Amino acid sequence: MALQFILVTSVAAIVYGFIRRGSFTPAYIFTANFLVGVIIISISLVMMIIPVSLKFDKLTDHTTFTERFYVGQHMEKQKKAFGFLSLGLFIVLITGLIQILLAFLLRTL
Repeated sequence: MALQFILVTSVAAIVYGFIRRGSFTPAYIFTANFLVGVIIISISLVMMIIPVSLKFDKLTDHTTFTERFYVGQHMEKQKKAFGFLSLGLFIVLITGLIQILLAFLLRTL
């Protein structure tokens, strides 16, 4: 999934480069991919910090049911946040590795 984000972001950055400069420029590709990765990491950190909201109604028991329900929802939210965090980290890492590889290949050529 991280590679799909990188591919879509790269295509969008190339299109933006064509619109902005009128020719192909890879200058926007890595910046855009790093920015997308950082935004996804930020969203996941916010998801981890914000508590789960409980909606109490007339039939809600405020004993162990609420605790089990709260803990269950909290664990699901944490799992989703860790998924987003790993996605953002993979986007940043893969983009960085591609950038290092391209810099090495261009230097040797």
